[in-house]
Amino acid sequence: MGEALRLVKTIRSENLIWEFWEDENGQTFTKKRLADLPSKVAIEMLSDFGFPAKYLNPIREGRVRSEVEIEGQRFPVESFEIAKKWATEKFPQSLLLLGSVGTGKTQAVVAATYWLLKKRKIGTARFYSAMELRAAFERGELQKDLSSVDLLIIDDLGREYKSDFNAYIVETVITTRYDLEKPICITTNITLEEIARRYTPRVLDRLREWAYRKVIKQNFSLRGRL
Repeated sequence: MGEALRLVKTIRSENLIWEFWEDENGQTFTKKRLADLPSKVAIEMLSDFGFPAKYLNPIREGRVRSEVEIEGQRFPVESFEIAKKWATEKFPQSLLLLGSVGTGKTQAVVAATYWLLKKRKIGTARFYSAMELRAAFERGELQKDLSSVDLLIIDDLGREYKSDFNAYIVETVITTRYDLEKPICITTNITLEEIARRYTPRVLDRLREWAYRKVIKQNFSLRGRL
């Protein structure tokens, strides 16, 4: 039956989209949904949510590319393919994106978050580099975001100073979001085994059960190419 549905017309207003459909029997019905956020609005919101300008500017300027050219050949950027699949097919499942430096993980995740916000799949997000977690925790800011934001980004997990207290903070972040059933997106250069050693096996168990996990395997760096 679904394949017989036909979109007859679409009417757009500033904030709403009305879709007029017809089924196989000629009966019509309407669907109403919120219109996409304007790109400028979505980008400014992400800036307010702590997303770095270095990752927002390529989106603002239309410079984000899912392919790169190397020696005359075009190659897909694996991190962007993974982030797109997560945002369009797996969300609100969490994402754990692993890969070496220069594979475009952070830019891909920021672009995916921009898409989620623009499409109104989320209303709030927050970006933290792993090195910012302790200071945010000590200010009480992190704890507030853990329970309130729709999507939490932790960038470059494992780069923070190794200590029992920092490991406790990471476990608190993972466990709290897990218990609240709120998605988290993590990028990291370390392996699953290193996550278990650096933090606790419980952290890895939560991520294995709860996150869409992907390892970037491309064998070239994107430094200077994106």
